[in-house]
Amino acid sequence: MMTSFLYSVFDLLASTSGMLVAALLLDRLVGEPKKWHPLVVFGRWVDICRRGLQLSLTDTTTRQRQAGAVAWCCAIFPLLSGLVILMFILPDWLTALLSIIVLYFSIGWQSLREHALAIVEPLIRGDLLQARHGVSRIVSRDTNQLDETQVAKASIESVLENGSDAVFAPIFWFLVLGVPGALLYRLANTLDAMWGYKTDTLLHFGWFAARFDDVMNFIPARLVVLTYGICGRFGSAWRCYQEQSSSWKSPNAGPVMAAGAGALGVKLGGAAPYFGKLESRPELGEGRDPVATDLNKAIRLIDKGVYLWVLVVCLMM
Repeated sequence: MMTSFLYSVFDLLASTSGMLVAALLLDRLVGEPKKWHPLVVFGRWVDICRRGLQLSLTDTTTRQRQAGAVAWCCAIFPLLSGLVILMFILPDWLTALLSIIVLYFSIGWQSLREHALAIVEPLIRGDLLQARHGVSRIVSRDTNQLDETQVAKASIESVLENGSDAVFAPIFWFLVLGVPGALLYRLANTLDAMWGYKTDTLLHFGWFAARFDDVMNFIPARLVVLTYGICGRFGSAWRCYQEQSSSWKSPNAGPVMAAGAGALGVKLGGAAPYFGKLESRPELGEGRDPVATDLNKAIRLIDKGVYLWVLVVCLMM
């Protein structure tokens, strides 16, 4: 009887829905490792690949892009191939355990919540200096002079965008391609974060990493639009997505943030300081400017979306 029970538990954990639920529970209970993370090791490997393969900046745009694509393959394919080989040679119970662990490391739900709470809590009690410090950890802009509204805007924009990138997209690719799909997405997204910036050094070398990340996020971002709408104000979310997303420079962040802002009933975007320059950006959403409590609502919007996805997966798989 005990053996039958253990087999039933294993079958549940080895199923798609079981692995997803186990990975999400592990993420919420443990969170992101504080002292060591596999992506730190991956980051060092990525730097080795870049230093070994990046050409002189005087080379042509085409050659720089080709070098970036080769470096991308060298950075990702050995790890991806290693995972696939392990899944073939390990016994079923170890394969299931490995899959749950890899999926856990691929999802950043609790990490996103912790970063957001590190902003909203000081912002609510009026500690603007600490709130600015929290925002500086999740956005690439000058946060030293942000007022309360700008802090709320910047943090909500980041939460909505990263909800798609760090939570829903890895789940989507896990459902489509299994654990290798989740790992491929996480590594590709990390490479975009490291190489996708349009600096003089990475403008052409990082082109492939940025475009590949755009492709992998295209479908998940549109599903997140629906998710934010269902979990918030659907009519407003859908209207903002249709009317505003194309004005944003990112093909995936625009739809996600527009729909999220509409779902929350707040205005995002607009002018923002970027290290000495005030950058004009399109407005997203509708309604009033956000306040601290709206960041809490954004966190709950992500949470509701995760619960919705888990429910759908459990019903279908």
